[in-house]
Amino acid sequence: MTSKPFRDIASTLHSAVRQKNIPGLDAMRATAILAVIAYHFQVPVASALGVIIFFVLSGFLITGMLIKEIKRSGTISIRTFYSRRAYRIFPAFYVCWFVTMGLALWKRQPVTWSNAAGTFFYFADYGRAFLTLKQQYSYQMGVSWSLAVEEQFYLLWPLALLWIYKRKRPLRAVAWIIFILWLWRALLVIGFHVSWDYAYNAFDTRADALMVGCWLAVMVYREKDVPRSIRFWLSNRWLVLIPVAALAVISSMDVYGRLSSSQQVVEFTLDPVLTAILLLQWIYWGFTDWTLLEHPLVKFIARISYSLYLYHQVVHSLYPEIHRLLPLPHGRNALNALLFLLVACASYFWIERPFMRLRDRGRRASVLMDDGIGRGV
Repeated sequence: MTSKPFRDIASTLHSAVRQKNIPGLDAMRATAILAVIAYHFQVPVASALGVIIFFVLSGFLITGMLIKEIKRSGTISIRTFYSRRAYRIFPAFYVCWFVTMGLALWKRQPVTWSNAAGTFFYFADYGRAFLTLKQQYSYQMGVSWSLAVEEQFYLLWPLALLWIYKRKRPLRAVAWIIFILWLWRALLVIGFHVSWDYAYNAFDTRADALMVGCWLAVMVYREKDVPRSIRFWLSNRWLVLIPVAALAVISSMDVYGRLSSSQQVVEFTLDPVLTAILLLQWIYWGFTDWTLLEHPLVKFIARISYSLYLYHQVVHSLYPEIHRLLPLPHGRNALNALLFLLVACASYFWIERPFMRLRDRGRRASVLMDDGIGRGV
């Protein structure tokens, strides 16, 4: 059987998202990081797609965890939320920042300290938004622009979501936010001819992808039955080919065609929606019978994806020095891949995991102290 009656789909989906480790999410995370790395290794894929997957996934995960807390306690512990985000994100990020700056000084590269400070304080998105594409390539730790977008989202969204839930109808409110962000980006690019460098990097023109993930979480975790439109996409596993094919076509147009700014606005509007549909399908079918999505290798790549994202360009920039030490006639990309995989593993096991254990130890202590009140994500 390749389909299920609509009446069974809602209960299966709700069971899937109630899992401690929701199926399909690791596969999406692994896909995103591989897409980003492939682009930076000059494989012809669209760089925007990998980042958009990360944004949609982050919006879905964070909103889902916050909704669970609201339902459990009636509120959100902002202090606990920020504390847990800091333990998860800051240690690996700031170690990478110091490594990047140290290597730049060691290689006697010009360092723009205002840009370095922007990266340090999570403003690289706007730091890059006012630079030309050529200048962006020389921006130390340039990948941090997307992390800045996510960090600014973390700063604003918990309070906004709590306010939305207290005024009911969260689904409609989130949909309006997405529509306003779409309209804002189109107005800036098409109406006021703001450069695409700004539209690509800035929080206010990229937050819609995060909000699409938020909308999906609100839809999935609400008490009412799953809408018929959502159930349609889960009624047959072959329907997964539709968002995959659409994303592939749009990405190929981006890579091989020279899209105008207005066409790129349309692309950036469609990509998050298609990604959300694909995420929904992978959650559902990953829970039922797509065991490949939960393969140990997929989960491992997902686990170290943050460190892979941080360090893949750092290691890539060291290739001339590494090649002098290990003069191999071929296999530059293979050597790079092996080296940044080793560096990412070191970052994950020696930095990320110890701080996550420290975070979780603090959470257990907090639960004992306040009897569960204020537990965060």
